[in-house]
Amino acid sequence: MVSFRNSSFFLCALCILSVLCGFNCDRKKYSNHIILTFDDASVDEWFAQRELFDTYNIKATFFISRPHQLTEGQIDKLKILIAEGHEIGCHGMNHLRATEENQYQYIDTEIEPALQWLSDYGFSVTSFAYPFGIATPYLDSVLANHFTFIRKATDNYLNTLISVYPEIYTKKARCCNTNAMGIDINYNISMDNLEDAILKAKNTDSFLVLYAHVINNSSSDYTATPQYLEELFKRMKKHKIGAVTCREMIIYE
Repeated sequence: MVSFRNSSFFLCALCILSVLCGFNCDRKKYSNHIILTFDDASVDEWFAQRELFDTYNIKATFFISRPHQLTEGQIDKLKILIAEGHEIGCHGMNHLRATEENQYQYIDTEIEPALQWLSDYGFSVTSFAYPFGIATPYLDSVLANHFTFIRKATDNYLNTLISVYPEIYTKKARCCNTNAMGIDINYNISMDNLEDAILKAKNTDSFLVLYAHVINNSSSDYTATPQYLEELFKRMKKHKIGAVTCREMIIYE
């Protein structure tokens, strides 16, 4: 297995400073009620939006699948994202649908190898998102021994306000098993709909969990445009609502 433990001292120092500093002063002005997550391995596209995240002081969790396919350059980009306050999570070794795999082998084939690769890159991982957002009670119970935050997915199958789905909201906890609402272009969630869901999180003192994939302007399925995300961030700023990573939600007080 290839290891990149010899990453530059600069990157390591930034990671340490990020952990020591915790929430910065600007973020303390906001009531944190959003958990924003991105799936798969679109590292270059995520990294290209660093200025957008930084402008609105948004911290996200990036769930990595197929970690063995990451390039050295992408690993360094992920380390910079961590140093800037973002989180890296696990999204499985080969992005396999958990309900279609042998339940008793899934941990051995999909979870432990992925965690080993991420560990070899220098990432400490405490959060997991199921590929395709589908789980089983057995895997939920076993994965609780590996992660403090476990995320599944919910679609807007009622074609209504997404605030009606209680499973996409979660409370502060020492461990968490929750769902998220997809906001990629193919999910067709209007900004007004999303704003309504955000306000419910604030008014109920809970966290709204969201997920997307690639950030670009291709208009393809499983993409979110930078403009859509910026409008989301603007509305969060208007209501003085901030975002935390999955790990921060667990320790958030």
